Amino acid sequence: MNLKKLAAILACLCILLGTVALADGDTIKIGAMYAYSGDKAAIGNNIIRGIEFAVEQINAAGGVNGKMLEIVKGDHEGDAKKAKSVAEKLVTVDKCDALLGCHMSTLTDIAAQVCEENGIPMVTAISTVDNLSEKGYEFFFRMCPMNSVYIRGMFDYLRDTAKVTGKEVKTIAIFADNSNIGQQLIDAANIFAADYGMEVVEKVEYQGGQPDLSSEVLKLKAANADAVLAESYIADATLLMKTLQEQNYQPPILVAKANGYTDPSFLENTKGISNGVASVVEWNPDLTKGKEINAAFKEKYGLDMNGHSAESYTATWILKTAFEQAGTTDGEKVKEALENMNIQGSFPNGPEIILPYDAIRFENHEFNGTQHYHNNTAASIAIAQVQDGEYKTVWPLEFAGAQIQYPAQYK
Repeated sequence: MNLKKLAAILACLCILLGTVALADGDTIKIGAMYAYSGDKAAIGNNIIRGIEFAVEQINAAGGVNGKMLEIVKGDHEGDAKKAKSVAEKLVTVDKCDALLGCHMSTLTDIAAQVCEENGIPMVTAISTVDNLSEKGYEFFFRMCPMNSVYIRGMFDYLRDTAKVTGKEVKTIAIFADNSNIGQQLIDAANIFAADYGMEVVEKVEYQGGQPDLSSEVLKLKAANADAVLAESYIADATLLMKTLQEQNYQPPILVAKANGYTDPSFLENTKGISNGVASVVEWNPDLTKGKEINAAFKEKYGLDMNGHSAESYTATWILKTAFEQAGTTDGEKVKEALENMNIQGSFPNGPEIILPYDAIRFENHEFNGTQHYHNNTAASIAIAQVQDGEYKTVWPLEFAGAQIQYPAQYK
């Protein structure tokens, strides 16, 4: 029997079994659902670079058992009203075999529901709101840490800052918008503060995208807390820094939960007024991991990876590995491959895990009395501080490339 006949028989068997075998020809389609236009476009266009870079490497090495990966972009424009139709088009019209998305947790949830209804695996590299993993979705997987892990890391950073500086952090003020993710910072901070011997003395909530934050900054100033924890998208993060300068308020510690504070435009937008600001980062160029990959990325795009592009790069390799291990694009089989995945150190026939952890495995677990599903329980964070106009990794202390500067100078 020649190879062509054998291939034809195998293809027929796969059709009868309800799966599609991975063989030469055609493509495996991955939907990439982010904002490529609108006021969140800078984040979306940064994320897609990480995905496209990974796909370029994967395809250059032969793809997935001879099948090339194809990225199908879905632009939700940062608009929840458009998210469902964009997800449905990617799944039912474009016939994507899996989905990556989104960078706004509310929109991620909408896309996850569409994937659940259609049996399409979805991996989020970026959306962190805890309740995404509470709903028991079978086809949804979260690679990044959930919010509570980020926020516990922020408290660990405050504790360790006190060890380094000798300045104990006893009081905290929170600056967060009234979105789901902002509210979760408030809720988690209230849970963790007592455990760390700290007190939340002010919670400043604001409407995202408003043109003036003067009254909110005056509340922060009046609280005079030892540290401010912040959660904002890029426009609000930029406006906060400018308003702090206008109101002559310099909190000695300001640590943000990523988002706008790690957006590629943040440092340019706040040049000269953000030195000393710290932020959670999922990756940073001065980490010891991923230097060669970042060098190649920078040569291609003219800028370093940041947390979002490094995470989306990694999530693409996760899907590549899942398709390969499943041996099919059938959603149920790919889901099972993700459930059984246990990457240690580096991907099979691929790069090292460049993020600040060494394993990827999706597990069910409990947090604060609530069951969570399909979270990467090995995921963790780092924290970087703006020093001389650049983010320098300062925590965890044993992996830090620079020392914590205290107090923040904002100049």
